[in-house]
Amino acid sequence: MKKIFLLITILLAGSIAFGQQQYWQQQVNYIIDVRLNDTAHSLEGFEKIEYINNSPDTLHYIWFHVWPNAYKNDKTAFSDQLLENGRTDFYFSGNEKRGYINRLDFRIDGVSAKMEDHPQHIDIIKIILPQALAPGNKVQLTTPFHVQLPYNFSRGGHVGRSYQITQWYPKPAVYDNKGWHPIPYLDQGEFYSEFGDFDVRITVPEKYIVASTGELQQEEHIVPNNKTLRYTQTRVHDFAWFADKNFVVKQDTLQLPSGRVIKLASYYNSKQTGDWTNSVQLIKDALRFRSKALGEYPYNVASVVQGPPGDAGGMEYPTITLLRGTDGGKELDFTIEHELGHNWFYGILASNERRHPWMDEGMNTFYDEQYMLEKYGSANIGVLDQLTGSKGLLKKLPQDEFAFSLDLAYAVKKDQPLNTSSENFNEYNYNVIAYLKTAQWMRQIQAYVGKEQFDAAMKAYYEQWKFKHPYPEDFRKVLEAKTGKDLSAFFAALETKESKPVFEKKRKIQFTPFFSMHDYKKYQYIGVLPAIGYNMYDKFMIGIGIHNYSLPVNRFKFALFPLYATNSKQLNGIGKISYTWLPDKKIYSVQAGIIGSRFSTLSGVDSNGNKVFGGFYKLVPFVKLVLNNKNARSKETWWLDMRTYQIGEKDFTYRLSSSDSNYHPVENNYTSRYLNQITLGTDNYRILYPYDAQLQLQQAKDFYRLNFTGNYFFNYSTGGGMSVRLFAARFGYIGGRSPRKELDTYPFQPKLTAVRGNEDYTYSNYFIGRNENDGLASQQIMMRDGGLKIRTDLFQGLQGRSDNWLASMNFNTTLPDKLFPVKLPLKIFMDVGTYAGAWQKNAGTS
Repeated sequence: MKKIFLLITILLAGSIAFGQQQYWQQQVNYIIDVRLNDTAHSLEGFEKIEYINNSPDTLHYIWFHVWPNAYKNDKTAFSDQLLENGRTDFYFSGNEKRGYINRLDFRIDGVSAKMEDHPQHIDIIKIILPQALAPGNKVQLTTPFHVQLPYNFSRGGHVGRSYQITQWYPKPAVYDNKGWHPIPYLDQGEFYSEFGDFDVRITVPEKYIVASTGELQQEEHIVPNNKTLRYTQTRVHDFAWFADKNFVVKQDTLQLPSGRVIKLASYYNSKQTGDWTNSVQLIKDALRFRSKALGEYPYNVASVVQGPPGDAGGMEYPTITLLRGTDGGKELDFTIEHELGHNWFYGILASNERRHPWMDEGMNTFYDEQYMLEKYGSANIGVLDQLTGSKGLLKKLPQDEFAFSLDLAYAVKKDQPLNTSSENFNEYNYNVIAYLKTAQWMRQIQAYVGKEQFDAAMKAYYEQWKFKHPYPEDFRKVLEAKTGKDLSAFFAALETKESKPVFEKKRKIQFTPFFSMHDYKKYQYIGVLPAIGYNMYDKFMIGIGIHNYSLPVNRFKFALFPLYATNSKQLNGIGKISYTWLPDKKIYSVQAGIIGSRFSTLSGVDSNGNKVFGGFYKLVPFVKLVLNNKNARSKETWWLDMRTYQIGEKDFTYRLSSSDSNYHPVENNYTSRYLNQITLGTDNYRILYPYDAQLQLQQAKDFYRLNFTGNYFFNYSTGGGMSVRLFAARFGYIGGRSPRKELDTYPFQPKLTAVRGNEDYTYSNYFIGRNENDGLASQQIMMRDGGLKIRTDLFQGLQGRSDNWLASMNFNTTLPDKLFPVKLPLKIFMDVGTYAGAWQKNAGTS
């Protein structure tokens, strides 16, 4: 019995051990020789890779990233994403700015290896191993490679003869317990790579100053006018270097609490002054803070490089970071700390950044905020101050710019779950949700478990998972083990959108000049501002504007602009009141409200010498539904708008006066009419070839109109483009045609030529003189119906007016920038159209 019991115990122990598979990760060691050609802007390299299979699986192939091919043409995932994010610079770039990698010839332990293309991405290839790689074994892969460096559209390349050499060598994809992770290069979305040791020899023309990952071992001159620098670094998963003739180099050392001394360096442009001269001190501050907060910096060097001009920010690499568009002040300090902080979150704790950006950018941002609070007493870095350019507006700006950025998305239900993959975030949310919402989430956990326990748990997480690939479940396991708290609710929140209201339940009303967003959670600001207006009949109008339009967006919105007319002596104005519901399901939003306005449209002098006026008022109740997009990155929107125009109009009757034998105007009473309108629309405001289209049905007492309007924009590679508009209309009578209906519906009938103010039957456009027949004011037209931009009111047969149907096409194009010495805001246009009357037998018009 004892032997049987012992056997059962051994079997059970073995099955438990098998079920709890031990952590493993692959090891990839590199020896690379590379030469920079600064005439051709290219690299010639040779790579030796030692690939050690620490997995329990036998491998038959290895996926490789050849990311320079992301710049090869405009059909890559990188190019597509730039377009989705509103950039056309790469798409329209010439071949001289493109990049690629070629001349690959992989050999495995000296035997030629077969390469296979990825089915979707040209910057991923599969290397077929001649012999299977068993667990615990290793192979040596070698290949030459040639890289044509692109212009720096993203993180790497060159700007002139300033070089940013990043993601430049063939690199195996990660193979972990979830399988292979072959991923294309993206601008929005970072990386996932295997740890290893690097030994890299870089040859450049001798006048270049090089900043690199790792420690400089030696520098030697091998041929005239060239030099070779050798850098080595262990326990990293990437390698980047930068070369420029104009670098100013500042160097110093830092002693860490353990007594270890590390070398620091800052490389910046020779023309740069100000805070960059103090950048080494900022490096010290950042490394001290992170070492204290998480665990000591493990490498022997840390460098910061100022990159070419561009959008503010930076990009991290092991032991070195590149900063762009950051001149100084708190922003420079923040950016240096953030990018160096990535040595912990990305460099040492090497999570899958592409799939879980919050584990990298978000955790890093949490510590950024702690750093800024300790150093400056506030986490704000003054971004909103810089946008306004005026210190006088500070009292109107939000107190917490990070919380404000999140609330902008929360208020309109446009945020996304934290655990969204990088490429699936829309551009705004990648920069806000992945970064700031994670920091907010971590603060909530910190408040729940207590600061001391949280800090201890984060240090334990660092110590347990440094130089490894942690996943969310690994992070949770450490936190719960060290704090003794059940954090299931917090980690479930990673998969949900924010549901808490942005504003306090009972906000106080506070009037403010123009606008304010200072304490938007607590106050409902009512902006008050002066208002002025002018038309040919009311003349100057003065009044006051009252509104609550602000950010974050209010559900209940109003804007009222009452105006006193100095000529007509009447109260005019415009206003809108609405409320928006956000079901955020199949229907994203429902907005209901009412629009109103009143102005004069006629003026004259009656027989007694008194001024008389005609005009209009309108009230327009409306409901608009916007459908939801399944894809948060899509720029396409479908919507349905339903409204009724209740319009009152007052015109003149002209009567002969016996006193002077002239006709004088007499004011009539207001007459009322209605127009029902329903519009189905779609918009796609993508950067390349944007379009919109509306199908509209209008109905009044005696007629109906069915209108279609479509707009399409063709981008030119040199900038600008051509706009194309399509229009078609069908007009019909309700209850049959009659001479009276023909006369009464005349202003509502579609026509090919220009539409003037007296034909704006919904009063939806602003005219300086709606009923002028001469002078400059009479030349104002609106883009409606056929849109032929000519006025032929005195030649009725040329108007193309129809009580049946018409169709037209309108083209306009920008002019080449270099056509004139200065850029002129001129366009060339062409309009063509036809209508039912032209196709009748014996038609009176062509």
